[in-house]
Amino acid sequence: MEVIGRSRAKAVIESHLNESVIYFSDHVRILKCNPYCTGVSYLKEHGVYQWIFQVNDPRDNPITAVFFVMQDEEHLDSSGMVPAGPTAPVEPLPEGALSGRCIRWVNAPVAPDVPLNDKNTFVGRANTRICLYHLDNQRTEVHFETDITLDFELSFPLNLMPESILKFMTEAIMSKIMQQATESMLCQVQSDLCCSGAELSVTGEKH
Repeated sequence: MEVIGRSRAKAVIESHLNESVIYFSDHVRILKCNPYCTGVSYLKEHGVYQWIFQVNDPRDNPITAVFFVMQDEEHLDSSGMVPAGPTAPVEPLPEGALSGRCIRWVNAPVAPDVPLNDKNTFVGRANTRICLYHLDNQRTEVHFETDITLDFELSFPLNLMPESILKFMTEAIMSKIMQQATESMLCQVQSDLCCSGAELSVTGEKH
């Protein structure tokens, strides 16, 4: 059964664009702010990052999700367009933005052959777009959006439920988990880059 979770976040931080880019380009540091992430590392021989997340199913059994992603960055200026993200189309820079940088974590085209130890471990797909826009007064507007897809086998007694109902319930839970994780990461941004709490906005979506 394939399930999809999506989340979006927006923040204005009291940090110059250059400093913000350095902060958000640190892939490992950003992922470690996620409370469900139990491991993130760069697999140099494969040229990809490996994420390991763990949550519990409705019967409180641990489920491990592994993702393999690549990171790229693109400079943005007022004459160009922002590339499409997982939850947004191609779009112009926000009003008031002078320039920007788009950091993307894209699902690796081929998952590397690495051992997965547990039968409750599943390889998922993840795509994230982090757009950083330079504003006046040494501020940066951050747009963070991500989607995660998991395809896993249903075990007894869950496999006795109609798949459409179980899919709806699972995607709702998954979206809630992603929203909580995004809020946690934004709280860390607040702490590290002096972000104003009044200017934080987080939404979770179910596809």
